[in-house]
Amino acid sequence: MIEALINPADPPERQREKLLEIVQVLMRRVERATDDSGAAYAQFQRAAMLEDQVIARTLDLKAALAAAERANASRSRFVAAASHDLLQPLSAAKLFMASIGDDTVAPRAREALHKAQNALGQVEGILGALLDISRLESGPQAVSVGVVALDQVLGPLRDEFAAIACAKGLALRVMPCAARVMTDPPYLRRILQNLIGNAVRYTVTGRVLVGARRQGATLRLEVHDTGPGIPEAEQGNIFKEFHRLNARASAAEGMGLGLAIVERACAALGHPLALHSQVGRGTTFTVGVPLAAGTAGAGRDARPVSAPPPAVNRIVALVENDADLRRALVLVLEGWGVSVIEAVSGEEALALIDEIGILPDCVLVDQRLGPGQSGLEFACALRQRHGAVATAILTADRDPSLRSACQAAGFALLLKPIDPVALRAAVAVAEMAAAAPLTTMV
Repeated sequence: MIEALINPADPPERQREKLLEIVQVLMRRVERATDDSGAAYAQFQRAAMLEDQVIARTLDLKAALAAAERANASRSRFVAAASHDLLQPLSAAKLFMASIGDDTVAPRAREALHKAQNALGQVEGILGALLDISRLESGPQAVSVGVVALDQVLGPLRDEFAAIACAKGLALRVMPCAARVMTDPPYLRRILQNLIGNAVRYTVTGRVLVGARRQGATLRLEVHDTGPGIPEAEQGNIFKEFHRLNARASAAEGMGLGLAIVERACAALGHPLALHSQVGRGTTFTVGVPLAAGTAGAGRDARPVSAPPPAVNRIVALVENDADLRRALVLVLEGWGVSVIEAVSGEEALALIDEIGILPDCVLVDQRLGPGQSGLEFACALRQRHGAVATAILTADRDPSLRSACQAAGFALLLKPIDPVALRAAVAVAEMAAAAPLTTMV
């Protein structure tokens, strides 16, 4: 190829010059090729280093996320355990106070008693809110979705807030609704309870209206009030924990956890939450809940009926390993004319029942009986041994799986701190379910 570029007829000097030119051209080409491959190699090196950095940072982020999830789970377990330990003495204190009748104390002492009961109620509310937030932070397993008739939720809430609204001179109207929705009933109740409670608490004059509107396959639950309204600048902050518009509000007006629970519960359930508010005009909160199939056939008969007081001379078996709480429960039950069989463990309870030869009308058993047996296991063992007995499980555990297990077994669930009214209703309903004279075992 080089020979073709050099003319043999040229003088040697000319041929040498052409040869040098060819060599220089070739050298420049080699240099360019070397530069191009070097740049490509450098780019390859940079890409490889960047990939290594991305992999390393991804691994770091995964490790940090796993550590955060472990810490969050540990915190949730700690809050649940600590709250359980706090709810035990709180239950005992409430029941001891409930066992003191108003007629047995002087007017001045009666006032102090009522204030103490109110203070315990505030502590109960704070603990309940902390437990709710702890459970909601634990993930999707915190909720258990099923079908519920809306009247089952709205009816008790209407009864709960009617007297409070009346005392403030407010008109509270809860529109009946026979629709059936897909939700977690306890959490939907908590959502509406917090929204209605805030509306009643902060509305000075006017009314609070609770109703529902169908929108396709969704039921829009609305809570309207004629309160002071929420400034637009604050509407993004009200869902934060411990945030209150009135920083000088008393503890009785809440700790600023209600709307944080509402937002997290709605997010966990997939229920859209909306807020519309005008200062000086009022506020409307809206929660979207999916309608259940065949909701048009839901009847009003699902509304719960108030239970009568427990019948005198009935027998209740109480299985509770906390001495103070057990004594408080005995005082309250005996004050209603109920005979109580006390036991610390499931084994002791079974032995006492066998000894007296009479099956109790109702069994109240703590879920945490200590190592070896849970309240649910004891209740199932008692049923297998003696047949069906009306049973209520006492627990501070809000785990949906426990609630589902109790529902599947046909047992009632009483959450600690135990409210005397709920206890009275549970015992009365259990007796109504039994609806039979005392059963003597043979």
